[in-house]
Amino acid sequence: MQPEPLQQIMGYYIEDAKKYLQVIEPHLLNLPSTIEDPGIVSELLGATRCGIVGAANLLPINSLHISSIHKIGFCLVDCFTVFQHERRLRVDQKLEDLLMQVFYTLNSLIEQLREPSRLTEAQAKQVMSEIELIREALMAHVNWLVKESRSDNSLEVPRLPDSADDISSLEDLESLIDELLLDSSSA
Repeated sequence: MQPEPLQQIMGYYIEDAKKYLQVIEPHLLNLPSTIEDPGIVSELLGATRCGIVGAANLLPINSLHISSIHKIGFCLVDCFTVFQHERRLRVDQKLEDLLMQVFYTLNSLIEQLREPSRLTEAQAKQVMSEIELIREALMAHVNWLVKESRSDNSLEVPRLPDSADDISSLEDLESLIDELLLDSSSA
């Protein structure tokens, strides 16, 4: 591909990625209410997975830079996936700080794509070694918060039916399914 079309692809990616980052940032800054809203968490997950990480595969840049964007982006994807499943996760300052460090590093990597010199291999390796410690701390903390929230939730014992009569038998369920199938086929 000629240099001009390559620059055009890079420009489109940077423009789109910056838009996605602008969508993500305010929700990270307001993390407690973000986690409680499954729609927002799904939006953030999609923006990160498709708009930032997935689209980076199309970039005409060195693979180390792409892998840096991938690794950091997938760290956010992993967190958003946990948030999707653990809505009762307690948000603390450490979680917010670690997430913002990861986010701003990703933002910085994408911003460096604008510069003509781009990110050198040595710079990418340095960024990755620094972010790896933050990523490990973030994932360890998220896992700890999940365990903590699950142990808190385990105190809420689900109520079992009072008698065996409340529990439907397999035969009852099968007959109900048969009735529903007959009703839907005759309609």
